[in-house]
Amino acid sequence: MPWSTPKRIIAVILALVGAAYPVLAYYGLTHFSARFLLGMLLVLIMARAALFLASRRVGAALMALAIAVIIAAVGYYAQLSALRLYPVLVSLVLAGVFAATLMYPPTMIERFARLRHPDLDAYGIAYTRKLTCLWVAFFIGNAMIAAVTVLWGTLEQWTLYNGVISYVLIGILFIGEWPVRYWLRQRHENRKQGE
Repeated sequence: MPWSTPKRIIAVILALVGAAYPVLAYYGLTHFSARFLLGMLLVLIMARAALFLASRRVGAALMALAIAVIIAAVGYYAQLSALRLYPVLVSLVLAGVFAATLMYPPTMIERFARLRHPDLDAYGIAYTRKLTCLWVAFFIGNAMIAAVTVLWGTLEQWTLYNGVISYVLIGILFIGEWPVRYWLRQRHENRKQGE
């Protein structure tokens, strides 16, 4: 089903709000109660779930609903912790999605690679599998650090890590992989020519 312009606009807005969530939550807590912000977070997650359902992405919708249920359950007992739990759960879901593609190929990175290179060779498939493993490890590590900021960090530390540092780390991994990929591909090609 093709996406209409309003659905695309809503998807972009929801993605931007989700990415800016730690900073928005930090500033929101200076003006609103944790209960109000928790309600807004749940509305945001439910809107994403509805958007996923509208585009027939049932698995993604179910994951969004599971995140909403966990946050609502934690929020019943500790509203501030529930607000801070969202980045942890997102990282765990991403780790799970990437890991699932390791068991049920093609891997996530191979799917992205095939958008540019549909005729990916065996070397490329093996490389994208290793890179997918690296992203799984990254998301698990990111979730662990985010959890530490929830449990023992201040709100400022939580905001700094989840709203800035984690994105910088994602950027470093994403951009830093390009020269490594180029170097490894060149080495592979040279080895093939030497045979």
